[in-house]
Amino acid sequence: METIKRNRAATSQRIINALEQVLAEEGIQGVTITNIAQKAAVSKVLIYRYFESLEGLLEYYVRLGHLIPHYTPAWLEQIQPVHSEDLAHLWSGQALQLFRQFRSSRSARELLKATVKENDTLADVVSKNLDGELTNLVNQLSFVKGVDYQATSAIILGALSYLTIQAQNDRPMIGLDLRSETDWLRIEEAVKTIYKATAQSALDSHAVQLSLKPAKLALVW
Repeated sequence: METIKRNRAATSQRIINALEQVLAEEGIQGVTITNIAQKAAVSKVLIYRYFESLEGLLEYYVRLGHLIPHYTPAWLEQIQPVHSEDLAHLWSGQALQLFRQFRSSRSARELLKATVKENDTLADVVSKNLDGELTNLVNQLSFVKGVDYQATSAIILGALSYLTIQAQNDRPMIGLDLRSETDWLRIEEAVKTIYKATAQSALDSHAVQLSLKPAKLALVW
């Protein structure tokens, strides 16, 4: 039984690797059971047996945690801010790290591009599941009550998604060369500034409750 589980895990990974390769080479339009089966050197029947459908495979891939990180309660406790000043750094750090990963992966960028396609079943699956993963991430990292962090995150993460798509399409934005690391550093500094202002606005409000970790539990680096 253990051997069967190991074999299935290894085969599933081959299928996932093949999916990433097809995405990187052909985009969402090239994602078919036939193409993936050929890349993975497995039968189409096996893919259907493991994932039921192409949509099921895409949903599984998005929810793996490779694109959007999955935080355990223990890890969330580790990164929970100790001081109110830590909040903006936490928010901007996680957002920028996420989109650095997207920018470094062609297959991930192709999935972002798919989220803006209309009347496409596979694109709908990708968009729905990416949004679910991002929503979970935002909810885990809020650490505040009484402020609409969800709407703020939608604006910032939505903007970073669009800019990443424009970079993939080799198009500029407001004169910025999105293929240039120098201009991306400018964008990252702007994101940090926005998060600082957002955090400060929240902290200045008497209606906001901030969840801080006792200093004695802080990690020593």
